[in-house]
Amino acid sequence: MTPLPHDLPRNTLVVGASSSIGAAVVDAFAQRGDHVHGTGRTGVVPGLAPDRTLALDLRDPASLDAAAAACAERVARLDVVVFLAGILPGDSLDAYSDEQIADVLTVNVGAQAALLRRLLPLMGDGGQVVMTASVSGERGSFDPVYAASKAAVIGLVKSLATWLAPRIRVNAVSPALIEDSTMYRDMAPERRSVHRERTPTGRLVTAQEVAGVIAGLCDPAWAGLNGQIIGVNGGAHV
Repeated sequence: MTPLPHDLPRNTLVVGASSSIGAAVVDAFAQRGDHVHGTGRTGVVPGLAPDRTLALDLRDPASLDAAAAACAERVARLDVVVFLAGILPGDSLDAYSDEQIADVLTVNVGAQAALLRRLLPLMGDGGQVVMTASVSGERGSFDPVYAASKAAVIGLVKSLATWLAPRIRVNAVSPALIEDSTMYRDMAPERRSVHRERTPTGRLVTAQEVAGVIAGLCDPAWAGLNGQIIGVNGGAHV
């Protein structure tokens, strides 16, 4: 399928480009002709040149400042920001320490909101933000802290979609378990089977499919989409 045209070149920033689906997302936007930049904790992102990568530690406010400043030095205008970063301990509440609770909430939502606040002055009219929620944030999870962090992402998206419009659109994708992701590889085989069996399509989504949805939402055909949480889960949660 040929991507729909848009005004080129766009500058796209992928936060968490070294995540499980980061490479697929970078590639999906690059195929649309975007100038893609990505963040990683070490400042190295596979598939991106050094002048297209930014070091970012979401746990460190000084790193947020530095990444936003570096982005401003490289691009005059930021058109698309995609948030992929996140951590999933996969623990029950009684297994969490207070520090781990704070860490999950910081990395998965608090620091992302703080980084976006720093990036907003770079974004012009027609800018787009795509965040990553999760089916866990909609229906709950064995890991309640992770689920709470993703539910907070949903609330953030719906709020920002109101307050940043019409200048900037904000949406999110909400995947279920992704084939061959870090979460998938860390999961016991029997749990993978349960996820697959509970999916009406009989298969898990792939990183490329999720990436295609993320990039596709930023095409002109979806200009009317704002404040929406797009489920990419094969019907596992409807």
